[in-house]
Amino acid sequence: MKHSLRQIIFSDLQKRLPALAAAQKPAVRPAGGWLRAVRQTLGLAQADVAKNTGVSKQAYAQFERGETKGTLSIGNLQRAAEAMDCELVYYLAPRAKSYGELATRLDPDFAHLQASEHSMALEGQAVGDLPPPTPPPDRHPEPCEGSIRATKGGAR
Repeated sequence: MKHSLRQIIFSDLQKRLPALAAAQKPAVRPAGGWLRAVRQTLGLAQADVAKNTGVSKQAYAQFERGETKGTLSIGNLQRAAEAMDCELVYYLAPRAKSYGELATRLDPDFAHLQASEHSMALEGQAVGDLPPPTPPPDRHPEPCEGSIRATKGGAR
């Protein structure tokens, strides 16, 4: 992966980490799973959610069991979440203090990349300092007021 792209992705993850870390501790999965906890909180039976999901009651029961076993696909978890009018939110949290610490441990070249980015930042050339791309010029500008426009039958 190109270093500049890697740096952009890294910077984006680092910016998101505080919000994700704040949600991580209270977001520990309930013993019976999120699907069951949310369904019961909403006062829904498995049959209700199954109908909204478009699967049989037995298939939905398997969703709940699969979630607790760790075998439910993200696609089916998404379907069940939508059936209960919920958003599925997931992310990978580093066990280290940060993605940077983890990347440095797993890839020694990452420390060099960070040093280069720091030097570039001091020079005002950091990846994050790039201006947003400018849109292409309009190829067909609107005619100015008073201009003559050709018509199908000729000029008027």
